[in-house]
Amino acid sequence: MVERNGKVICFEGIVGAGKTTQIELLYEEFSLDCYLLPELNEISPMKEVREKLKKTGRISDMTNQDVLKLIRARGKIHQRLLSESDIPLILMDRGIYTGMVFESGEMDMWEVEEISKKEGVIVPDLCFILYCDSAKALERVDKRRIRVGKYKHRAFHENAEYIERTKERYFDIAKKRQAILVETSGSKEEIHKRLMEEIYNAGFLY
Repeated sequence: MVERNGKVICFEGIVGAGKTTQIELLYEEFSLDCYLLPELNEISPMKEVREKLKKTGRISDMTNQDVLKLIRARGKIHQRLLSESDIPLILMDRGIYTGMVFESGEMDMWEVEEISKKEGVIVPDLCFILYCDSAKALERVDKRRIRVGKYKHRAFHENAEYIERTKERYFDIAKKRQAILVETSGSKEEIHKRLMEEIYNAGFLY
């Protein structure tokens, strides 16, 4: 397993919470001294595993074997990308907690966490969990969908019931792990300021 020298800041959260926007703002600020580990859905081998799940219709109803394949794919990519960087600050777009919240199927999410660690999935030094009201989240989802023009309809997980369920899972994680909950219904500038304060307070920047 690759040893890391840098500090890892991970962004997690419900869909539509503004996670991507905040990562982009931080990366613009720290890009010279920062390595961005992107969301892994379009990176091999995660891409191939997810495409197969979509083709078979199991993306919304995964078996335990499907969950294990996703965990192993995430671990392989994390270890590979870590080996390519010696930059002191790593920004990560989703990670181990995404596997627990969105990709656990019928498995207990704490079991998914333990398996993920064994498979090399990175445990962040600092994790922000972004959330907001489900109506606000879906409003942002729809705006993004129209702007991107790639999807005509919402995905299976882009509905109020699913968002509230994933929010509760993230809240449970925040009670047991060192994760900072950040409510994001305000402006992107306000949220960015809050994140910067937390990063400085954690001693990541001087």
